[in-house]
Amino acid sequence: MNYSHMRSARLSVLILLFLPLSVFAQVSQRDTTLYFDHFAYTLDAYYSTTNVDASTIETDTFQGIVLENQWLTVTLVPEFGGRIVSMVYRPTGQEQLYTNPVGVPYLMGQGVFYHDWLMVYAGIFPTFPEPEHGKYWNVPWDYEIQPNGSSSITVSMWKQDTLHNPRRPGQYNNGVTGITCYFDVRLSENKPSVDIDVRLANDGTADNYEYWTCITFAPGSEPGNTATPSASEMVVPIADYQVGWNAGDWMYGIDEIVRNSGPRVQRYENLAHLSNWEEQGIAYAYPDMAEPYYGVINHENEAGLFRLSSDQAQTPGLKFWTWGDDQGLNADPMDFNTWARPYIELWSGTSQEFFEDAYLAANAEVSWTESYMPTLGMPGIDYIAEGLAFYHQYEEDGVLALYGFAPAKADAWEATVTLTKDEVAVWSGNHPFTANAVNSDQFRFDLVDASIAPGTYQVEIVLSDDEGIFHTVNSELTLDDVLGLGDPEVMELTVIQTSTDQLTLAFADALPKTIRLLNPTGAQVRQTQSYQQRVTLSGITAGLYIVQVQGEGGYAVQKVMVR
Repeated sequence: MNYSHMRSARLSVLILLFLPLSVFAQVSQRDTTLYFDHFAYTLDAYYSTTNVDASTIETDTFQGIVLENQWLTVTLVPEFGGRIVSMVYRPTGQEQLYTNPVGVPYLMGQGVFYHDWLMVYAGIFPTFPEPEHGKYWNVPWDYEIQPNGSSSITVSMWKQDTLHNPRRPGQYNNGVTGITCYFDVRLSENKPSVDIDVRLANDGTADNYEYWTCITFAPGSEPGNTATPSASEMVVPIADYQVGWNAGDWMYGIDEIVRNSGPRVQRYENLAHLSNWEEQGIAYAYPDMAEPYYGVINHENEAGLFRLSSDQAQTPGLKFWTWGDDQGLNADPMDFNTWARPYIELWSGTSQEFFEDAYLAANAEVSWTESYMPTLGMPGIDYIAEGLAFYHQYEEDGVLALYGFAPAKADAWEATVTLTKDEVAVWSGNHPFTANAVNSDQFRFDLVDASIAPGTYQVEIVLSDDEGIFHTVNSELTLDDVLGLGDPEVMELTVIQTSTDQLTLAFADALPKTIRLLNPTGAQVRQTQSYQQRVTLSGITAGLYIVQVQGEGGYAVQKVMVR
């Protein structure tokens, strides 16, 4: 097999990656040629296999379309399923999508897929009007390029459902629907994400159908060598998932059981991590996907790719699939009998699971926009929107870490953090974020140095910019756990106001202790150390205060009003 064309393609990509970002400040479009190696096969008029040759590898040549701005290089192939096959984040040169180095036809004649076989290629692609990979994953789509000056370019791809395959398995029963699927890929100026406008139009009779967008995730990959490593996480904002088919029932018991009658439902925790996938399998968000985002983070380099939806109600379904951790990463693509590949596959659907139809009335249509945004330096996600992501986590020794990624956000934005106990604010801090194209902007608050005593606090993080507050994140922090103190003893404390400018604190024991007096915003106004059983603080003005004490005898937190 001759790989010279592949080396030439990689060289062209590398040259483009090192061009200055300003070269692509406006959106550009060009044609390209792509090559896909696969084991040889022939098809009939209905796109089912008539012959497969396990000893021969051949190369298909595709005419591709490249869209480019200063952030992304996006490559499309309309003639093989109407798909995006590559998305390179230009500031780092990292690929976000998986591409199969050698395609293997598999499950021929097993009654699994509509055309009774499948072969993995690459990318983000539409599947309809049947489940699994639908009818048109390997079929040429119509397309046209629609430039909008220099501000955006759209490649409109579409396919009308007119195909009836007599060799299809019996469970594929939606028939010929006449529905047209439009899959319009749009790249815009100064935008670090790509938009896909999906529209399903029914010009005929009312019909049942299924639509799913399939994404083969491999964020943070080297172009030409794509994979999701074991340290990859499916970041999906759900509490529970429904267990589907999984080889040998390996999913049973990896997470807490929520419901065991009817569809088995489990708590979404361990399934999120690819390292826990013992084998291939299917799971679904349960009862559905209410939030408008999900994605995959490669924790080896904290590179992520996220799908955002303009109207999550149109695509409530989310399907999980991988080949399994070991099977995918250790697969030999040159082995005809090895189908597994090292990537994560997540799907968004108009129904909640496969073989559960949606309905489209005659002369009706549904539409929504899917946006795909890379992230960098983000261990997780609390909030993500067009061009901006935020996350917080509690680290060792009482540190609150903030992460913000917004490479193209011109206006200033910040996070304001407030800790509250017993409905009183005991501490507040804020951090402004700046644009950073190659990593998240990070900041850490040391809550111990900020005089926050052990205990449980309500944490509110307000995100704002020049236009005001745009999101609020709420969580709970037990500082005892963060500090590794277990369950520290509560110190006996009596607060006595002895005069208008004095407070006297009485303790049960004469042990060393640090005493802090905070105002309602959490700012420290007084600190002292003592081992006495009775301590007097003088020169205190009228107002509400928080007394925090930490020492060998335990800790105490108490409100006091000085009048």
